[in-house]
Amino acid sequence: MSAERPPLEEMTLRQLRRVASELNISRYSRMRKDQLLEAILEAQQLRFSPSPSRTLEAQAEVEAAKFDVGQTDRQGGPLVVVDEGLPDLPAGYGDSRIVLMPRDPQWAYAYWDIPNEHKEECLRNADESWC
Repeated sequence: MSAERPPLEEMTLRQLRRVASELNISRYSRMRKDQLLEAILEAQQLRFSPSPSRTLEAQAEVEAAKFDVGQTDRQGGPLVVVDEGLPDLPAGYGDSRIVLMPRDPQWAYAYWDIPNEHKEECLRNADESWC
């Protein structure tokens, strides 16, 4: 097979038959030039396009790699084990606070932590519309 070949459309019938032979096209010797050209293009397309099963395998590899963060579980157990033995999170931290964080000129994030004792004290000391 030569390194530099003319385009298929410019090849002679003899050259097209040689290419068809290399591509293992059956009955190439009985084909006309236009039939041979069509068969060669079809064979090349099939030869260079990935098979559907390989495409699915590659897609599965990509999907699996999306969530791979490069960390390995050094203990070799399920991740549920990591939280065993840790105490539950407290319902609050005992500090009354309201946090307002601007996101952009129209939006802000707000969160708060107010212990029940503080809520009850506010209700006792002020009218209900204030709280």
